[in-house]
Amino acid sequence: MKKNVMALSIAAMIGGLGFAGAASADVVVGTDAAQTAATYAGKIIAKPTATALAVTAGGVGHALVVPYFNAQNGNMTVLHITNTDQTNGKVAKVRFRSASNSDDLLDFQVFLSPGDVWTAAVTADANGLAQITTADNTCTVPALTTQSFNNSTSRLPGYLTEAQRTALTREGYVEVFNVADITALKSFDTNGALNAAGPNRSPLYTATKHVSGVAPCSVAGSTARSTLNAAAIADYTTEAQVAAAGLDSPTGGLMGDWYIINVPQTTVFSGAATAIAATVGAGGANGVGNFRHFAQLGNSLVTGSADGANGVTADPLFRSANVFDATGAVVAAAALPMLNYDAPDMSTPFFGAATSANTLAQATNLLTALAVKSVTNQYALDASITAKTDWVFSMPARRYNVAANYAAVTGTSGATGPTSSNAKYRLFTDLNASATQAGEWFYPAVNGAVYATGGGTYKAGGNTTVDTNGNICVFADGQKFFDREETSATAGPVFSPGTASSVSFCGEVSVLAFSDTGNSVLGASVARSTITSGIYTNGWGVIDTTNAAQGLPLLGNSFIKLTNPQAGVGVSGTYGISWPHRYTK
Repeated sequence: MKKNVMALSIAAMIGGLGFAGAASADVVVGTDAAQTAATYAGKIIAKPTATALAVTAGGVGHALVVPYFNAQNGNMTVLHITNTDQTNGKVAKVRFRSASNSDDLLDFQVFLSPGDVWTAAVTADANGLAQITTADNTCTVPALTTQSFNNSTSRLPGYLTEAQRTALTREGYVEVFNVADITALKSFDTNGALNAAGPNRSPLYTATKHVSGVAPCSVAGSTARSTLNAAAIADYTTEAQVAAAGLDSPTGGLMGDWYIINVPQTTVFSGAATAIAATVGAGGANGVGNFRHFAQLGNSLVTGSADGANGVTADPLFRSANVFDATGAVVAAAALPMLNYDAPDMSTPFFGAATSANTLAQATNLLTALAVKSVTNQYALDASITAKTDWVFSMPARRYNVAANYAAVTGTSGATGPTSSNAKYRLFTDLNASATQAGEWFYPAVNGAVYATGGGTYKAGGNTTVDTNGNICVFADGQKFFDREETSATAGPVFSPGTASSVSFCGEVSVLAFSDTGNSVLGASVARSTITSGIYTNGWGVIDTTNAAQGLPLLGNSFIKLTNPQAGVGVSGTYGISWPHRYTK
């Protein structure tokens, strides 16, 4: 399967910048615990101090997750990524993933100067594909003004029609990673080389630091732009290479915000990105993480780790170890080749060496940090104000435990199609690396029976299935809906499609609409279900996500839309409310 043309668009510059042939890339673990200008000239970078991952209450961290973007039904999603570090710049990897099965739709690098904010909007283009547009002076690689999410060359399922693949680009979520810092230290000479007595900052810092509101690297054909491009597609395997480029180990400091606006319907919803920090111990202070920059190129990933791609990701599609299918059969070959622009992801180690064991541990830490045992929020359906409600459930870490293997599909239906009976369609990463799935979040359903492989016993029953659209589904353990006067439903709610009696989370980002079987609030279509009965006019609900005591790694919001037809003389008021879900751990 091919990749979006934007990720490949800089391939033409490789020859001109002196990069060719197979590349080598790796996570670089620094060794300097107390960096100064003098030690920096010795070509070493900051030693990681982080030992844990945490979702931060303050909203600033090493990684950000925007739980939902939407370009359906006239919606526009606007992103703001802020570098709160007022000293160092940041290299951030931005990746858009589809709501269906977390497929990579588009990724690129953003070079933020100290205190900088990068903004962009996602809309539907004339062909119905999502597109990203920005007029921001902050530099990106590839250079970005407007770019379509070109589904004809992306990793979307070939068994769908072009219209269906196009729809998959219009909903999803966004990952942002601080992969490296751009150091502000004055340790470079006039030629841009490291020098203990050097009076200058690095050429990369100078290229990205705004001057009168403009980043020099935003000027096409400039020396600053060449410096930026070279840094983005270089392979860094040693501390000396990292330091010579003016880069350093990442210290976090990213903050993100989003809003979904529908201009024709005069409705806006907004929220903050979920921030994940690499901390010094559980609940500890912000820490320094591993240098995790990979070339923004479409060539094969070749790592310096003996574990290869297994040392970079827990994604079951890219791994060749600790992966099994829905029958428990071991999968020994990667379903997809991992390319340089596929890295890093959220399972690439923030701390520790790039080993298979550490990627599995990172994925486990991430799932643990996001796992919740119940989700609670409000809904409103009052007809007098045309109230509508959608609940969004985002699972940005699910990909590192289970993924859809489209290569297993040889038809559009039946045993070879994207169904639960197709054993090879769902691939699972054994995060315990122990041939046992006890204590994991997602596991296959195999006729309710215990089965064994490799000397271990997999969990009985299972909790994942596949819907008719090929979305991998997991079901809630139950739900209860209340009105605003303490009354609760005695008969269970009914969900469509089908006649399910429990909330299902189908796809990486699923939308649950209340009563409205039309466009509802968000116009969602990729992974949507509707409560058709068993709820009240207004109230609140709680969804049980205990999941055999592990919880489910969920984020999301309640989106409520209200209309006042008599806001003023000749004026109709439309209002949007977005409340984040409340959780129990």
